[in-house]
Amino acid sequence: MIGTIFLWMFWPSFNGVLAGESLHQQERVVINTVMALTCSCLVTFFWSHYCYGKFDMVLVQNATLAGGVAIGSSSDLVVGPWAALLIGLLGGTISSLGYVYLTPRLNKLGLYDVCGVHNLHGMPGILGGAAGAISAASASESEYGEHITDIFSARDTRSASEQGAYQAAALGCTLLFAIGGGLISGLIIKTFTPRKETLFSDADDWEIPHHGAVKWSEVEMETMKEAESGV
Repeated sequence: MIGTIFLWMFWPSFNGVLAGESLHQQERVVINTVMALTCSCLVTFFWSHYCYGKFDMVLVQNATLAGGVAIGSSSDLVVGPWAALLIGLLGGTISSLGYVYLTPRLNKLGLYDVCGVHNLHGMPGILGGAAGAISAASASESEYGEHITDIFSARDTRSASEQGAYQAAALGCTLLFAIGGGLISGLIIKTFTPRKETLFSDADDWEIPHHGAVKWSEVEMETMKEAESGV
């Protein structure tokens, strides 16, 4: 939870590290990111209580950050508070429901995401890419004025819809490289390293301390069995 709190506080820095100092881009990044994070945090607690009847730490540690991921591509643009809140709401919802419903189904298929990367970064990231493309396609001079080419340098020769299409194509290229690179990396690891016996534990590579009469590795193995059975 300490790590989650630090990430929640400093996510505007992640999104704004390359933002320009002029035209209030950095300020927009901070405002949009904080609003999206706030909304994803609220909706995560809602879904956690709705699905489990109580608050689940897996959701709180992860899905509360999904708004920051989802707003990343459009965080420096003039999207308005309503769009930042909507993106945060959708990001938190996708991430929360992914943990609750999608992960158990993937586990049954033998696809294990032991760190929840797909739920926190994968699906909200795709949402963020789509939101960025929509934001670029709807960008007009009435919002950005004569400085619109300072935000979108290619708008000298492209229309707003063309700019949005280019950013959507960039999302497609990103998915292509990510999926292709992941398959190649997985094949290499599968070929040259033995399969872990306990996917949700470090017991194969590290000495796991005892906790009373029960080893942590045994507890982790029970967690893995529950995940495989979809509990």
